[in-house]
Amino acid sequence: MTGGPTTLSGDEVTAVLDRQTSVMEQLAAGDRLSDVLEGIVVALEELIPGSRCSVLLLDDAGVLRHGAAPTLPAGYSSAIDGLEPGPLAGSCGTAVFLGEQVVVTDVLSDPRWAAFRDLAVEHDIGACWSSPIRSESEIVGTFAVYDRRPHEPDRRERELVRRFTHLASIAVAHDGAARERDARHVAELARQTAERANHAKSQFVTALSHELRTPLQSITGFTESLRTLDLSPDRRRQALDGISDASAHILSIVDDVLDLARVEAGAMPIALEPVDAAVVARATVALTQPLAEARNVGVECVGGAVDVVADRRRLQQVLLNLVSNALRFSNPDTTVTIRTEASSDRRPGSASIHVIDQGPGIPDELLDRLFVPFDRLGADAGREGGAGLGLVLAKRLTEAMGGALDLDSTVGVGTHATITLQQPPAASDDAR
Repeated sequence: MTGGPTTLSGDEVTAVLDRQTSVMEQLAAGDRLSDVLEGIVVALEELIPGSRCSVLLLDDAGVLRHGAAPTLPAGYSSAIDGLEPGPLAGSCGTAVFLGEQVVVTDVLSDPRWAAFRDLAVEHDIGACWSSPIRSESEIVGTFAVYDRRPHEPDRRERELVRRFTHLASIAVAHDGAARERDARHVAELARQTAERANHAKSQFVTALSHELRTPLQSITGFTESLRTLDLSPDRRRQALDGISDASAHILSIVDDVLDLARVEAGAMPIALEPVDAAVVARATVALTQPLAEARNVGVECVGGAVDVVADRRRLQQVLLNLVSNALRFSNPDTTVTIRTEASSDRRPGSASIHVIDQGPGIPDELLDRLFVPFDRLGADAGREGGAGLGLVLAKRLTEAMGGALDLDSTVGVGTHATITLQQPPAASDDAR
């Protein structure tokens, strides 16, 4: 690498500018820093024949790690990876320690290489000079050039190294700025998420307190009547029934809230097994029959046996929530239907359970609020009861079983809920 001109030729200046343009294009395209640095290193090696170059970067612990060293022996790179800067830390560690270029023309005689001489001999290293890489005046690494024999770099080589070191500093600074932007973006997202979570928590607590206040007021009122008034046996029984109903309502809300919290936390025990959906559907019809009769609404189960992968108890809970909700909002002399359906060519390997009512339906603008806790879409709590948790809990439980719950609704026609669950492998094969 000795001899040659002392200044850059026109072709060399053009080569430097071309590499600078290429680096800018790589940075604009979002290429990895290691790929950009490797391109810079290879370009300099082409301009200084016989050289081997590398870029070392300081990590968070303040030690040097290889950012790019495509032609250095892997054993050498591995041996000096994690180099701590110091006054006798070879060319690179000393350059970082002093904050200035360090030129070692003969590594076998220079005291700064005393600890690395055996390594240099093993990997055919005779000379090394290293220049600090700066980003906003802060040293972030070094650009090193190695020669296989003792060598004093000339003006041309020094100028090339100066330009390519600057190019590496641009790449490192750009990567640092991108990382800082990403960190700020992540922090902002975390802040927004925390704010939304706090807002949602506040809304949840407010809604829960509202839902509990009504039955508690009923209990307080009935208790006060029993304590202060001389009630007839019938009025006394009505008061006790009111207390019992209000207590049951509070217990139902608490149970739903706890179940929802368990599902959201992934702590709900789910025991998946093959379950005949038709058997669960018929049991749901039997359990909801009293409510159906009280509201003069029919409830029926159609469809044959269909095996699905589910937790039997939780599937029963989902269907009870859906059917009870349908019965509460159905008009008299209508029917709520549960229909089981095996897999089809459109959805191989899965089966569906449909809950279809002939209620008033839900306007399109309210559909997005169906699965918001405590949101009854503006319905009066006193009219239909419920805390607005049934659909939310049904959806979360279905998803916990690996399924999906979808609702379609048409005003004046009714609402159609579809539970989709996977079938056991044997049942899926039989269906096909």
